[in-house]
Amino acid sequence: MVKASLVSLFAIILASALAQLASTALLTSLPLQISSIGGSASQAGLVAGAYSLGFMVGCMRGVGIINRIGHIRAFAGAAGLTALLVLLFKNTESIIFWTVLRFFMGAAFAVLFATADAWLNESIKDEVRGRILSANSIVIGAMAILSQIFIAKFTQVPLQMLELLATVLLAAVVLLCMTRSVPPRICKASRIKFKEIWDRSPVAVLGAFASGAIVTSLLTIVPYSLSKAGVGNSTTALIIAMIYVGRLMFQWPFGSLADRIDRKWLILGSSALITLIMVTFLIADPFTDWNSAFLRNYHLLSILGLLLVVLGGLSFPLQSICVAHAFERKPENSVALSTYLLFIWAAGSVVGPTLISILAPVLGSRTPELIMIGLSGSLALFTAYRLNMARLFFARRSTRNPLLNISNMPYVSNHHAQAPDKYE
Repeated sequence: MVKASLVSLFAIILASALAQLASTALLTSLPLQISSIGGSASQAGLVAGAYSLGFMVGCMRGVGIINRIGHIRAFAGAAGLTALLVLLFKNTESIIFWTVLRFFMGAAFAVLFATADAWLNESIKDEVRGRILSANSIVIGAMAILSQIFIAKFTQVPLQMLELLATVLLAAVVLLCMTRSVPPRICKASRIKFKEIWDRSPVAVLGAFASGAIVTSLLTIVPYSLSKAGVGNSTTALIIAMIYVGRLMFQWPFGSLADRIDRKWLILGSSALITLIMVTFLIADPFTDWNSAFLRNYHLLSILGLLLVVLGGLSFPLQSICVAHAFERKPENSVALSTYLLFIWAAGSVVGPTLISILAPVLGSRTPELIMIGLSGSLALFTAYRLNMARLFFARRSTRNPLLNISNMPYVSNHHAQAPDKYE
């Protein structure tokens, strides 16, 4: 069943991954271009902030667009618009113009990714949902790594790079139009309010927010700590790469496990382990005795690399697990649910670095670690609370009716023996 689903959805997965390649490459290359024309750090931050704001606006408006014109047209239109906006970067070096372009580009990418997520989640059967979403995340993660190689090769010829990125986006449109998967049927579905999503699956909502905040905070902690310790750039690049290696290594096993057990247990385990690792980082402070000589720090580097593989492997798949958990019961409007979760993740990715900036003057250099501990620890505690509520509910039901005692039931997959919505 997994293989058949992957074959039918191959085109949409690869098209989304190509769009991710372009998105990640632009995210890294534009600050380099701003620096090359003499721009300041605040101007680079302005352009980055415009993209995030546009992405959130695109999430809010994407539901209506997709329901009105359909999945294929929405994806093709968003990818085509993004390719056009990429080419417009060639014609000016105005920071203000770039800021406006990045705002609309963020909105277009949001519609593009929301369309792909909604299509996948609507088409996947729940028995294989975790594994298919994991396969999708693996391909996207590989493209994110490939984008950095892409930048390294073309960073000296930015105009050529922009043309190639526009070509990649148009190739994604061609791929999607050749898909064997039938797009979900368009219907005038009732709108979903945030309160309904929270009542249905609060763990997925909090998990999506925490995932975005944790990942962005993690990518802030490591480079900052290494730079402060005086670690060389090549060593820093190697250590940061371990985070993405962990993402690729853990994604499929987690997805497979998520199809076999209650996904809330997996969310609880991941968030609890992230908290434990970050507390260890906070107490041990592995960079205290760092020496610039690589060989003297070989053992420390190996231990740190291993921990970051685990940390990256726990943090990145969290979003996919939360999405799969939210879709355990088919929603009336899958497009709205996918877009809401994407919006919540984006909000978390904005809040994480913002909190670090605001609280750093108060909490000092250990602010990123403290924020990550607070985020992951809160998610772990809340998930444990929801699991306990579900257990108590079934315990009360089983005392009234012994036939409902889960301990007497044969094993069934997690989506067949769940608590009612209000205990999710």
